[in-house]
Amino acid sequence: MNRSYCNIKLLCLVFYLILQTGYISYSQDINAIVTVNNNPSEEYLFTALSFSGIGNLWIVDNDLTTVFYKKVSGAVYDFKYQPNGELTYNIYSTQSYGLDSSGNLINQFFTPEGFALDIHELIVLQDGSYYILGRDHITVDMSQYVTNGDTAAILIAHTIHHMDANDNEMWRWESFNHYDILDVDDNVDLTQHTIDWTHCNSIEVDSDGNIIISVRNFNEVTKISRQTGEIIWRLGGKKNQFQFINDNRRFGRQHDVRRHSNGNLYLFDNGRYLIPEYSSYVEYEIDENNLIATLIRRYSRNESIFTPSRGGVQEIGNGNILVSWGEHINPYITEINVEDSIEFELVLPYTPHKYRAYRFPWQTNYIFINTDSLNFGIVSIGDSSLQNLWVINRKDSNAVLNEFYLRDSMFTVLDSLPITVPSKDSVEITVMFKPYSDGYFSDKLNIRYSTDTLLIGKQIKLVGQTTLVAVEDEAEQIKGYYLSQNFPNPFNPYTHITFSIPKDERVSLKIYNPLGEEIEEIVNKEFSSGKHTMYYNASNLPSGIYYYRINAGSFTKTKKLVLIK
Repeated sequence: MNRSYCNIKLLCLVFYLILQTGYISYSQDINAIVTVNNNPSEEYLFTALSFSGIGNLWIVDNDLTTVFYKKVSGAVYDFKYQPNGELTYNIYSTQSYGLDSSGNLINQFFTPEGFALDIHELIVLQDGSYYILGRDHITVDMSQYVTNGDTAAILIAHTIHHMDANDNEMWRWESFNHYDILDVDDNVDLTQHTIDWTHCNSIEVDSDGNIIISVRNFNEVTKISRQTGEIIWRLGGKKNQFQFINDNRRFGRQHDVRRHSNGNLYLFDNGRYLIPEYSSYVEYEIDENNLIATLIRRYSRNESIFTPSRGGVQEIGNGNILVSWGEHINPYITEINVEDSIEFELVLPYTPHKYRAYRFPWQTNYIFINTDSLNFGIVSIGDSSLQNLWVINRKDSNAVLNEFYLRDSMFTVLDSLPITVPSKDSVEITVMFKPYSDGYFSDKLNIRYSTDTLLIGKQIKLVGQTTLVAVEDEAEQIKGYYLSQNFPNPFNPYTHITFSIPKDERVSLKIYNPLGEEIEEIVNKEFSSGKHTMYYNASNLPSGIYYYRINAGSFTKTKKLVLIK
């Protein structure tokens, strides 16, 4: 890396400088925030964090290596990848923007005149049209409804607008015309001058073309006819029409209501004002004809997290669910499988403004690479192998590359930076694998353009191994078992260990001292077949040589790790 952070004495200052420069080096600087990394989706993680009026848009891989970063002004909401290929984000109470995959501002999204823009949801369709939330400010004599009501109260009533690609309104839905004022949750103070009434926070275009919305301050999910605007049904809240099965808790102040691919309805339940207060992922089987909602699933991490506001859920490509836990002193992002086991979890060791997180497949169009991976084959220790790749520029202007990032020093890029790739041309880059110890090695080459406010990167997988490993582990690899060398090694105090198993079985991974005495058990549980990565924190151990051993069925393997503090 060409970037350095010098004279940093306080951890909070480290975080601040990382945000200002736009480069996260989580794998090196704050690796401990990834607490679980078993077998998660390979899709990139999208999140936006805001500090002191500065927004930071990030796309990272499962090792939290950045492939896209952009610094913007304002508190950011709902940074995500849209079906039409745009990256969109909302700035609190002001604007909604669209970027291309090179980080260029290409679009802005609007509500019609007379309606304030709301930042909770934006859906851009393939044809460039979009659904956006608006806010109508309506003067109401609340003394007609509640004691001590303001005679000229301002009621904030949400609206939904379907705009075409040229920002012309195609359809509108106004909540004030379809709900009663007293439908609101009892915890909303109706004696205030300004009343946050509906507080809608998500829009879902249902499989039948109608619209499902989350009305947070009603504790309600509403389905709306796209043709007539009339309400089809109401789930939860004071005007609930459904019989709930297996669910006495229901949901409170929910976010992010979506239709699952299996036809169920799922949402993030903040659990606000429920007893006890905890947040959860909730999934219902919905019988729309007989108005029955059957609770299928509630995931709450043993009631250990409560986020009064924000948060979201997403069904991702591998069938898992991504839960972003919203407002919390240490915000969590958790990926769970169908059995509610955690496959990936990220914990931020500070308290930023965070709204939602997502996973999406994503590639920049700033540059293209002729291959997704380089395999260096078997190389003896001390020897080297070279592989070439081509960086292709399809744009009408030059592309500049000014960073290569690798985590494993056994892989090296031989070309000097910066590199200019001319318009409509390509540049060849040479990568070397030179093992200086025995093992099987993999890494990702990150080819980047980076400034203080923008980072755009492409990743290429690199694989190489030594002759000795090929001989020693041949039988294991044929059987489908493998234990990697921990990385980094030496380490301080965090490292990760990857293993593969050919079938579902219990795996034990333990740490030993040089005398063969067990120090710690990293994990002992059932794993599904395939590749898994475990993160190990050795902050409680002194510097020295240790060993780690895996036991999986009849497979046993021991390798050495070195802790240097």
